Amino acid sequence: MLTVEFTEEVGAPLRTVWAVVADVLRQREFVAYEITEARQTNACDLGPDFKWRETGVLLGRRYECDCVVFGWEPPQWFCFGTKNLFHVSYELEPSPTGTRVLYRCELPQTPEARRDAFTDLCRESIRNLKRKLEPAAAPPNQGIKPR
Repeated sequence: MLTVEFTEEVGAPLRTVWAVVADVLRQREFVAYEITEARQTNACDLGPDFKWRETGVLLGRRYECDCVVFGWEPPQWFCFGTKNLFHVSYELEPSPTGTRVLYRCELPQTPEARRDAFTDLCRESIRNLKRKLEPAAAPPNQGIKPR
């Protein structure tokens, strides 16, 4: 089994980060692979047992999978995935700079040889999340003083 796990600081409040990562139907806004469709497949609110069908392209291969939210403890932790293909979890905690995100992805059927590719993909997804949520840097002072 291949496991990718790391911690990253995101310069945004915990509830802001939660609102983005926990909305599994909107993850295409920051993941580093192509999600072509994410469609709810049951009559359940977003939370435990929420189910959806996702299609896309991952590392050059088309995929289609039925996903479910396995664990849900807002706004600190949730996990989702498929029965045998993958499990992803986000654990959030406040930090002095915003939110500390512990990201974990388990891929039971993925060979160890793919570790670097999946690690890069996961890290790029979190960098995209940071770019989406962290305030843009203020423009540099051009030496012009206000009157």
